[in-house]
Amino acid sequence: MMDKNVGLVLEGGGMRGAYTSGVLAAFMDGDIRTPYVIGVSAGASNGANYVSGQRERNKKVFVDHVKDKEYSGLTHWIKKKSYFNMDFLYGELPNEVVPFDYEAFDKSKVVFKACVTHCETGKPVYFEKSDFDSKYYGEVILRASSSLPIISQPVEINGELYYDGGIVDSIPIEKSIEDGNDYNIIILTRNKDYRKGPQKLGIISKRFLKKHPKLYEAIKTRHIRYNKVLDKIDKLEDEGKVFVFRPIEEIKVDRLEKDVSKLNDLYEQGYSEAMKQIDDLKKWLNSLKNNVKTY
Repeated sequence: MMDKNVGLVLEGGGMRGAYTSGVLAAFMDGDIRTPYVIGVSAGASNGANYVSGQRERNKKVFVDHVKDKEYSGLTHWIKKKSYFNMDFLYGELPNEVVPFDYEAFDKSKVVFKACVTHCETGKPVYFEKSDFDSKYYGEVILRASSSLPIISQPVEINGELYYDGGIVDSIPIEKSIEDGNDYNIIILTRNKDYRKGPQKLGIISKRFLKKHPKLYEAIKTRHIRYNKVLDKIDKLEDEGKVFVFRPIEEIKVDRLEKDVSKLNDLYEQGYSEAMKQIDDLKKWLNSLKNNVKTY
């Protein structure tokens, strides 16, 4: 029987990414590594630190530095049309304040992909780290994956404009399977029974997105795709094809949360809940036996 890969799929969710940060810290403590990682938005940023082996960096980025006035706020939206100060988050923060290990990221043998949304086509694009200089990837590709319309500006990559990948593929499990991973670990940032409702798009949104009609349509139908993939994940979970980590306790943090105490609690929740399941995860991985590719 041919060896199979095990993928790690990371949902976004803005500041709810603090939960993923905690889960990944537990993974590193439990020596859980996969040869393939794909993430969206905050999930991509979390995943990059996981690939570079920087256990503490996710907490510093998603919890400790949120109180920094340079992190986010209406002032930044007024000045740069971006609620989150992307120049700080993907420039000063990784290069000076909390250094990102570009060398370790580059040398890692892990296949790492970040999902973004093409503004003109309204379709997902998956950029692989091996196709770019690591510094460019960290400063530009990850920035694009986390740039939401209206609260952020699009990011130019090779002459094309891109936004947050969560618009079209919030949980890229299908991409991971397409890439050859029959088994996947998935980290979600919503509770078990959550389903997304239609997004309300007013006159301002329509005016803001009038240059990108397909992107606008993608936003309007996002809830349909999101709920469909959740249904698929439930089915795959029943079949033993995926091992899912999702918040067990009710999650009370929103996408734009700035309360450091709440974010720290969410990080600790992610870590605690993951550690309680880590032995079951290892048993699941062991049950795959020769179906799993090791490296």
